[in-house]
Amino acid sequence: MIKARTTLQNLQQLLTLKDADVARLQREVADKRQLQERYQRNIQRMDELCRHSGASGSRTLPALALNCAGYKDALLQLKQSQQLDLQLAEADTAVSQQALLAASLRREVLASLQQRTAADLAQQQQRQEQKRSDDQASLAWLRQQGLM
Repeated sequence: MIKARTTLQNLQQLLTLKDADVARLQREVADKRQLQERYQRNIQRMDELCRHSGASGSRTLPALALNCAGYKDALLQLKQSQQLDLQLAEADTAVSQQALLAASLRREVLASLQQRTAADLAQQQQRQEQKRSDDQASLAWLRQQGLM
């Protein structure tokens, strides 16, 4: 019985640790999703800037046309870099989501084990209490019968 209580306490401590691990991974996934959203907003903003910068060939001054072309080229390179970063962030998030799923499953298995152990302990305690009650009733009956 004492061993079962100790086991139950140990399982509860493990469950608390698993809860903390799951919470940490949830925060990590949320942070990575925010990073992805930031990359997506940056890419959208760069698309808008490219659209609103106008066509570089329509400028009357060659220096202005060169400046506009250089600006668009720099924006397109930065956008390409952000798209690559977004792809890497998406892959990193997928890995973190898999880790979160695995941690959640481990936590659920542990919670199930803890519940079964608690139920077994409660059943053992009830059996012992029933045995004590039966023993006391038997003893009282024997005394009443004058056999003791």
